[in-house]
Amino acid sequence: MSHDFLKNPERRNYQRIDADLPVNLMIDGQPIDATTSNVSCGGIFLPIKKNNFSEKSEVEVILHLPDTDKPVKVIGEVSRVEREGGNQESGGGVAVKFKGLFDDNILAIDRFIKNKLH
Repeated sequence: MSHDFLKNPERRNYQRIDADLPVNLMIDGQPIDATTSNVSCGGIFLPIKKNNFSEKSEVEVILHLPDTDKPVKVIGEVSRVEREGGNQESGGGVAVKFKGLFDDNILAIDRFIKNKLH
């Protein structure tokens, strides 16, 4: 049994699930439609191969959850940019960390995740 988890402990504060959810972004005045590859109450990862995102950029996120009538709107910040081919496991993408946690929008994401896990 390998103990690699001791060398690389998980640094996330929120449970993450794989989910392909439609999302609309507004970054630097530019609208971008994408699909998440995973989601948590702390943020999302978008497998956007060709991107010009830069870390620390503010992003307006509109996330469409299947179990809500109204989309979830949050402000986020680009926390990581993976360029295509930069990581053997990833074809590139952008991680967005949500700001202003624990409002009603984050609670909607939390409900979605808990329903998927049970």
